[in-house]
Amino acid sequence: MSENLQDTEESMLPKTTKNGWLYIYLVVAALAITAVILGQLYRDTTKPGEVISRDRKKYATNVVYTIIFSQIPAVRADSIIARITSEIGSDTTKTDMIIGSPITDPWCASIGEYKRNLKKAMTTRKVIPIGKQSIIASMIGGLLTKNDLPARLYLVGDLTGNDATMILGRTESTAAALELRSRIMGKVEVINFMDTTKPANKAYVGVFERKKLVRD
Repeated sequence: MSENLQDTEESMLPKTTKNGWLYIYLVVAALAITAVILGQLYRDTTKPGEVISRDRKKYATNVVYTIIFSQIPAVRADSIIARITSEIGSDTTKTDMIIGSPITDPWCASIGEYKRNLKKAMTTRKVIPIGKQSIIASMIGGLLTKNDLPARLYLVGDLTGNDATMILGRTESTAAALELRSRIMGKVEVINFMDTTKPANKAYVGVFERKKLVRD
């Protein structure tokens, strides 16, 4: 399935800036495939009791995605969560908040739920194969094409293993889609919390840096 997914993604994600809107529409059309992947990734998770706020999604002026690749120390998690929530600001009704992790449900109806699920995803030990980690990031890239709101994408944790070579092709496609979306729709900022002293993390983040998506 992963090979078929990669072929599908690479055929739909933009390789050039020509006819940019056409490429975006093609990616949006592929969201049905993304929904299937989403179901597979989250089929074993516990759903939160809170109902997603329709008004939040309707009136949101920006969107925040946090991809959590692995467990991190609790103190580090608290620091990152504080940073993310401070950037969301006091009027949280204007922000659509999504988590990319197989540990928790991706959709959060309130800032309290977002903080709880972020902490759970960041501190629960679960070894995720690097291929699946790449699929999670690609899935979030697909979700970004659903709207044109300014978006922040936080990268947290570590890739599994020391070599990211096998996923760099898919990551290049994802980064190209985000770069195009950032230029012709809503701006996309990538905020890195991965440890780039580790070779795999450094190579992974470097893909987004070359597209000038990583915020200094």
